[in-house]
Formats: sequence, C-alpha cells, structure tokens
Amino acid sequence: MVGIFIIGIIMLAAAVAVIVVRQPVHSALALVGVTLGLAMIYLILQAEFLAVAQVIVYAGAIMVLFLFVVTLLTAGKEETETKDLLSGQRWASVITGLVVGVGLAVVIATHHPTKLATSLSSSFGGLHPIGQELWGPYFLLLAGVALMLLTGAIGVLVLNRTEGTKAPRSRPLPHGVSVSDGEGESRP
Repeated sequence: MVGIFIIGIIMLAAAVAVIVVRQPVHSALALVGVTLGLAMIYLILQAEFLAVAQVIVYAGAIMVLFLFVVTLLTAGKEETETKDLLSGQRWASVITGLVVGVGLAVVIATHHPTKLATSLSSSFGGLHPIGQELWGPYFLLLAGVALMLLTGAIGVLVLNRTEGTKAPRSRPLPHGVSVSDGEGESRP
C-alpha cells in the first residue's frame, strides 16, 4: 500500500509538471513519467498485460506522436516573449484545481480505505477479457478514437502549413524554351 502512495505522489508531481513547464518537449517527457507510474500501479495490481500495453502504447507510440506534433508546431518559429493573454483563465484554473483538490481530500478523509476495497477478478488485466471488451461492445468507440487521432494529426499538418509549402503552379515557359518528354520529342 505504501508503494502505491509513493507512486501516486510521483505521478502527481509529474502531472503538475505537465501543466507548469513552459517547454512542450519537457511537458511531454513529464507525461511519460505519469504513464510509467500508471504502468507501475498496474504491475502492483498484477495486471501485467495492461502494464506492458501502457508502456508500449502510451509511453512509446503516443509520446512519439505528441513529440512529432510538437516538432511540427514549433519548426521554424522563434521563441519570443509575448504578452500573457490568459491571465484570467490561469487564475480560474488555479481556483478550480484547488476546489477539486479540497473535494478529493474531503472524500479521502471521510471514507476509510477498507470500505473502498474491492476484490478484483482473477482475469483482471488479462489479454482475453480486454480483447473481448475492445472487440465486442466497445469496438465502435475504439474506431472513433482512432479516427479522432487521425483527424488531429491531419489537422496539425494542415494548420501548420506555411505559404511557401503550397504546390507550385505551372508557369508558361519563356519564348524559345522547350521541354523534352523523354522520347526525343520536344514540346513548347
């Protein structure tokens, strides 16, 4: 039980770092810390498949996608200090975070951990039950998430395109210049 609390504190610190850090790459690396902490909790709960899937899918593939998107968004852009346009929103988020934190602390303080303890089934975190859930009733939701990720990646590529990356238009050749089509024939 002590291990879960230590991992939870590390995950909480990494989650705060995701929000507080100014560099997007550092924020993504802090998110890797959160996902690795969740994988450790899965290991404590004896859900080895979920732990491995967490590391491979989220700490591996999704983080590579995030870093790819961050690289695309920041490519060729200089870092300049801009005026903070979100100061009111920042204070609202701090107040909301404090209210949610106090609410969670009240719930934790009023409910004894033994009352919350439930027994897990012997197949918890196994490959077969997860496969039945994903490819059974939740298949359409899984396909929807895949389409959302694809749409987001395409949206980043479209929104980040600069004026210089558009396809060049064909221009008429100057007078007297011809192009060979490879078969020995010239066309004007």
